[in-house]
Amino acid sequence: MQYFVLFIKKLVIAICMIYTFDLIVSSVGIFIPINVVTVLSVTFLGLPAMFGLLILKNCM
Repeated sequence: MQYFVLFIKKLVIAICMIYTFDLIVSSVGIFIPINVVTVLSVTFLGLPAMFGLLILKNCM
C-alpha cells in the first residue's frame, strides 16, 4: 500500500510539472503533450526525462 501511495504522489507531481512547464514555455512555441507515455516517463525518470522529451520533440 505504501508503494502505491508513493507512485500516485509521483504521478500527480509529474502531471503538474509537465503542465507548469507547458504554461511557462508556451509563449516560445514549445509544447510537450500530456499523454500516458510522457507522464509515465517523467514519473519514473523525473526532470531529465522531461528535458529529454523536449530535445526529442524539437529534433523530429
